[in-house]
Amino acid sequence: MNTDTLRPPPLFDPSAAAYKDWLHLNVFDHASGTIGIFNASLHGSPSDPRSRAVGTALVHEPGVGWIGNVEVAGMDEVNIGTTSIGLEKIALATDPSAGTVLVSARLPSDGLEAGLTATVGSRAVDVSLPFPFGPGWISWYVVPRLSVEGGLLVRGRSLDLAGATAYHDHNWGRWHWGDEVGWEWAACSAASPAVSLVVVRPGHPGLRARRGGRQGDGDDGTMLLADVAGERRSFASRLVEIEHRGRLGEPLRRLPGALAALHQDRIAPRLPERILVSAADGIDRVELEIQPRAAAQVIAADPSRHGYGFIHEMVGRFEADCRIGGRTTHVTGLAVFEYVD
Repeated sequence: MNTDTLRPPPLFDPSAAAYKDWLHLNVFDHASGTIGIFNASLHGSPSDPRSRAVGTALVHEPGVGWIGNVEVAGMDEVNIGTTSIGLEKIALATDPSAGTVLVSARLPSDGLEAGLTATVGSRAVDVSLPFPFGPGWISWYVVPRLSVEGGLLVRGRSLDLAGATAYHDHNWGRWHWGDEVGWEWAACSAASPAVSLVVVRPGHPGLRARRGGRQGDGDDGTMLLADVAGERRSFASRLVEIEHRGRLGEPLRRLPGALAALHQDRIAPRLPERILVSAADGIDRVELEIQPRAAAQVIAADPSRHGYGFIHEMVGRFEADCRIGGRTTHVTGLAVFEYVD
């Protein structure tokens, strides 16, 4: 994490209105099955008073459901550092020298408080070169596995996260919500054996469908990254196949409420009941199935033009068979699958 920072646009950048910057942490509590989704993001030119910062703190607990909320503020109203975004109620920061990600959330009226420190436990993946993304571009920095200290206060009950694991990423680039952009992004984590799987497929799903399931020729940005018991393998583009099956029947938690009320046509999007991912290079292979149990929809409004993005956070379990270095490992654990259109 020594080189990762926020990437604000330079002075006089003509694309500044399309600026996006995103800090993200998923937390997996393997003892209870609880999954936490925390992020803080910047949307629009830092010099434009219309630009916004958005904080999200959502926790899904089996048998309880979703707890938490979204906070939206003017970009000029929040504390933005070299590696931090701090809203009034939700803040995320990275400490590159310590190799940590810090999360604070104080949403007592929504039944959620969090104070977490996640410490890097695996090598990062740095895709800092701009990758074509609709009419703009996107880059990312990923840490597949972190250990966790701290806890959650969920509706008055304390949840110790000493045995939890986490996933961290930082995304930045230039795009407008409402453009033909989107992505699929999965983070899967198992406690024992220590396995982390990351799946990335950038691009709008409708555009892929019109092109026969492809973004284009050559490298389309699709990737599966597998960390299995200390060994890492990566599979890219045509080596990775992703298939959606069925339709998730659970009702959505939709946020923020005011934007959700404006988009009743998106109240029941077609989200998959299962996501199947396979990757093989002739030597190593991964067969992965993600089984969501619940979904939340976060609606992002573009601050400088009329347009919206729909971010679907799906949480559940996964099962995988990984053949890495001549050894086959069967593993189960917790997963977040993010589907954006």
